[in-house]
Amino acid sequence: MPGIAFVGRDRELAVLAERLAVGGIVVVEGPAGVGKSMLVDRAVREAGAAVVRGYCPAEPAPPLWPWRTVLRRAGVEAGSGPAVEPTAAASARFAALARMGDAILAAAPMIVVLEDLHWADAASLDLLRQLAEGAADSGLVLVGTVRTPAPEEVALRLAGLGRYGAAALPLEPFTCAEVAELVDARVAPDVFARTGGLPLLVAAVRAGHGQSDLPTVVRTLLGALTTPQRGVLEAAAILGEEVDEPLLRAVLHDGDVAAALTAAWQAGLLTVTGDGNGYRFAHALVRDGIVARLEPAVRRGLARAAALALEAAGGERAARIAAHWRQAGTDPTDLRAAAAWSRRAAAQAGAAHAYEDAARHLDAALTDASAAGATGDERAELLIELAGAQYRAGRYDRCLELCVSAADAAEGAGRGDLVALAALVLQGVTFPQAGAVITRLCRRALAHPGLPDGLRARVLAQVAVMAADAGRVTQAEAPAREALALAASSGDPHAEIEAARARELTLVHPDDTAERLRLGDLLAGRAEALGQPLAAVIGHEWRMAAGYLTVDLDVVESAAAAIEDLAAAAPLPVVHWHRHRLRASRAALAGRFAEAATHSHQATAIALSSGDGNALAMHFAHGVHVAVLRGDPAALPDGLDAALRDAPALPLVDIQRATSLALCGAVEEAMEVYERLRARLPLPADHPAWAAVLLQMVDLIQRFDDAPTAGLVYGQLLPFRRYPGALGTATVFYRGTVSRELGQLAAVGGDLPLAAELLREALVRDRALGALPDTALTCLSLARVRRAQDDLTGAADLARHALDIASRLGMPGTAAAAAELAAGIAEDRHDPDPLTTREREIAELLAQALTNRQMAERLVLSERTVESHVRNILAKTHCTNRTEFVARWRDPARHSSRR
Repeated sequence: MPGIAFVGRDRELAVLAERLAVGGIVVVEGPAGVGKSMLVDRAVREAGAAVVRGYCPAEPAPPLWPWRTVLRRAGVEAGSGPAVEPTAAASARFAALARMGDAILAAAPMIVVLEDLHWADAASLDLLRQLAEGAADSGLVLVGTVRTPAPEEVALRLAGLGRYGAAALPLEPFTCAEVAELVDARVAPDVFARTGGLPLLVAAVRAGHGQSDLPTVVRTLLGALTTPQRGVLEAAAILGEEVDEPLLRAVLHDGDVAAALTAAWQAGLLTVTGDGNGYRFAHALVRDGIVARLEPAVRRGLARAAALALEAAGGERAARIAAHWRQAGTDPTDLRAAAAWSRRAAAQAGAAHAYEDAARHLDAALTDASAAGATGDERAELLIELAGAQYRAGRYDRCLELCVSAADAAEGAGRGDLVALAALVLQGVTFPQAGAVITRLCRRALAHPGLPDGLRARVLAQVAVMAADAGRVTQAEAPAREALALAASSGDPHAEIEAARARELTLVHPDDTAERLRLGDLLAGRAEALGQPLAAVIGHEWRMAAGYLTVDLDVVESAAAAIEDLAAAAPLPVVHWHRHRLRASRAALAGRFAEAATHSHQATAIALSSGDGNALAMHFAHGVHVAVLRGDPAALPDGLDAALRDAPALPLVDIQRATSLALCGAVEEAMEVYERLRARLPLPADHPAWAAVLLQMVDLIQRFDDAPTAGLVYGQLLPFRRYPGALGTATVFYRGTVSRELGQLAAVGGDLPLAAELLREALVRDRALGALPDTALTCLSLARVRRAQDDLTGAADLARHALDIASRLGMPGTAAAAAELAAGIAEDRHDPDPLTTREREIAELLAQALTNRQMAERLVLSERTVESHVRNILAKTHCTNRTEFVARWRDPARHSSRR
């Protein structure tokens, strides 16, 4: 307000001055009329710094409106990303905010003032949080003003800025003493009592308006204008806080708008905008007071005129047009117009990846359409759109509720196609409630005759996905096959993509490799043509898995190159996450462990920064695999203990628990988890994780010398033998040929000739793959078998080769084991011993007349394993029973005491 003195704000000015000097964020908060903007203006002026301003309008605006204003005024361009598939929505939203944030940070150092954050859209608040992390380091100063009490969602988001060092600066009304500095001290107590010390009202009294309530102040200010000038200002108040002169002229059609605005500015009703090229209301309360004075019929007429004028201007401000139609009245025509424009506003918000704002617009559209008497199918369509927005915003429970409501409305209207679309909204998200609800919706949709082939294929694919994710792969196979056939005949590429993804979930057997390759080609081709980079990457990962398993390295390299190209072209964090995970997996397979760790950490950083905590599981699984390859407990990833402690007792989790415990020397604890895993054998061969669990169990089976379990697991893994390549996945890790694990299992089971055959086969295969760590481990295992077969020369060569590779790659555990083996072989050449190291351990205890159970407890083995070793010991020493063995073992003349 003109003429007000600035009093009582020394402390607040000092806080602002410090923040302006060092950078970062400060939010000035307080009730309307307390002087937030005036405080900020004075602090900036005293700092002598240039400032770029943005404001959050009270009227609806496109997403990120205040930030777009800031960028425009700073002369900065921020590119926009392409449309992406719904499953990549969260990543696309993060990328969009990151692009705008990077553009703002690149323009620093500068001061950005954002007014009226209590009206900010969700995307603008998210960008503010993102900028908070890098503001201080870049020289960016962010000063926001917010009216309290702010809406709860806004208040929570602003409070969250504190973890990034943002400061909250509350402003209180003037004290009575401060009021006395502005008015005659004799009347100060009375003025303070009537105004509550609110600076806006105190200023009005000081300016001579007499009364101190807002309506009187507004009426007094308007009294300085002529009747036509008041009409112009009333129309401006309806249109928005910042005066849009061209729109104002279009609404009024006549009158001297420029003269009226000048008069309003001179009267203190308007102030000049930050760029000096226009006007805005001096205070939101003043604008509110003007609107409140209008008769309802006048207000509705101005709102309708504003809506029509904005429509004629091109409809870019869809949300604002919808709001004006809503304010125009309750006539069904007006409400239908409001609903239509709200849907358009939602589409604009969705294109900007502002999904929460899209959902808000669609909620309003649904309310308006329902009030206007929308039909069942119209409601169903709106509910499906709203469910889609909630899905993209990550509100899956709410999405499910809306899908059910949409299906109910569609069923009532006899629209099976809409029931189907309601069942298809939620994609790529699985949890028990979702699976049950979506499966029921799919069944309802499939009960409707006449569904187009493409749509029916998509519903069948959804049924298959829900069944497979629940572990019912056998039940998923039939609908997945049918979906794929229908999708192909329909020519619908979207249906083909969804059917291919469903069918791939059912490919759990080794002989499915050719089909996985075909589906990978199909998915990648269709997805790239439709501009769906995430789906295309997944298709190429399927191709790579098939190529590795069949040692078709041309396919592997072409898939890797395609993923690199997609990552280079797609500004999606999730695609870059896939690229880094792929690089980590391939580097680990080749033994480039430092490179693998770097890419795994980069992938995890991308996932965590974009809010995907689930990706940590893949980081940990990869880290455990590398630590086991290297035989180095120090290589286990940070945070693994806590993650495993909080994770459920699932086979894939338990195998990592047991493996990491054993690697760290916690043998008894590892054995306890191992027994839990062994009790679940044989794993069902139709579960997607069965092969991964069994492959990782082999190291533990060897460690615990568990011959019975070795035979069981050998039988389950044997079908993979005819595929010579690497097993695994690009997002976690690849491991060398299964022949090594089969050979190790055969050795534990006591079939040394078969073990030698399999390990020789593994050596050739792993070398062809370039899987150097696996080659070292295969050499080590084969050396042990050769030693047991008394081929000491061959065993020595293999041990030295294992030691050489392990030392070169940085595999300390493997190198130590190879060195110990080489030393033992050298000693064997002077004093041969028919017993293996484990058999000699048991022989020492057997000679003490311990029972099988006592030996099992002492060595942390199963009784069955001990029993098997005892039989082998008796056979190798040519003893008919335990008594004879004890007698011979104790006879120095008949027993070598060599270790």
